[in-house]
Amino acid sequence: MSGKRYRAGIVGCGAIARAHANMYMRHERTVLAAAADINPHMLKIFAEEFPVPSTYTDYEEMLDKEDLDIVSVCTWHSSHAEITIAAAKKGVKGIICEKPMAVNLGQADAMIKACEKSGTKLTVEHTRRYNPVNVEARRLMMDGVIGQPVAIISRTSDGLLNWGTHIIDQARFLLGDPETEWVMGQVERKTDRYERAVPIEDLCMGLICFSNGARLIIECDLPGPEFPVGLNTPLVYGSEGMMIPLNDRLLLLTRREGWREMTFMDREDGLLKHLDELIRWIEGEVEDHRCSGKQARYTIEIMMAIYESLRVKGLVRMPLKNKDNPLEMMIKDGTLPVEKPGKYDIRIPSPFWSEKMRKAYENFHSSSTK
Repeated sequence: MSGKRYRAGIVGCGAIARAHANMYMRHERTVLAAAADINPHMLKIFAEEFPVPSTYTDYEEMLDKEDLDIVSVCTWHSSHAEITIAAAKKGVKGIICEKPMAVNLGQADAMIKACEKSGTKLTVEHTRRYNPVNVEARRLMMDGVIGQPVAIISRTSDGLLNWGTHIIDQARFLLGDPETEWVMGQVERKTDRYERAVPIEDLCMGLICFSNGARLIIECDLPGPEFPVGLNTPLVYGSEGMMIPLNDRLLLLTRREGWREMTFMDREDGLLKHLDELIRWIEGEVEDHRCSGKQARYTIEIMMAIYESLRVKGLVRMPLKNKDNPLEMMIKDGTLPVEKPGKYDIRIPSPFWSEKMRKAYENFHSSSTK
């Protein structure tokens, strides 16, 4: 592949930023030019690990000085909108934002509007759309191999915004990205629980109806017997069969053939494919990106509608009118009072951090609170 090389920058130098750095270093059309993080200790560790020429503790300074083409937003959820909008205003050509896209629908809309105004191509890191198993499952679904899609059931954990975003986006992808008709949800929050500084629920479940008649049933952190295929794996039911897409194989049941297993030995690098498609989108070779901001907005809308269903005590028809985060609204107005006091964050420090990263966080936190 030949052509212009794109200068890339990363905002936020935590665990997931390392995957983005490797992505830019591996792609022959990109060069990792700069990185920014408000934590100088984390930034120093990142710069020691990756040959990034310029580092900043202020991402706006990086955007002003570096003339970047592509920016990865790898910070915590609540800052995604602010950084994305700032990068779009600086005229970057493309943005890869980590999931979840935002923490409410208003933020997601503002991100899309800013990128449309500047001509910036906005994508969100839902890389399950590149897993060969999911690609084949979607093709079989569209070909009617298991008949009319009926339902997808999946269980996840650690908060709806965290893993639920992947589950919902994967379900929409498998079904051909249908419109959402309505949502019904239930939420419990009796502890003061957070995930990366954003308030989350203790327990949650949602029933989502799509325009093709299929339902998605998602459970998050609910107790009960172990799920037969483990967390974060969808069970997909059709009128003529079912399928179970796993990481490296697809289990398929049809009336004609019974159960059969399709194995996928070579798993493609989803992030690298994501970046490659973004470059082709920037250059006009493709009309859209499978992980576009507009696709990710559907997921944010569905998650907010699950919360909204509890707030209004009923079914929520789409489009969702509430642009705020209904869960945060209910926490603030006392609808969801904390019964077991003690604020805690399930991701501080992250279980995926190295010991060096953990010590850097502890040093920064202790010095910043003195």
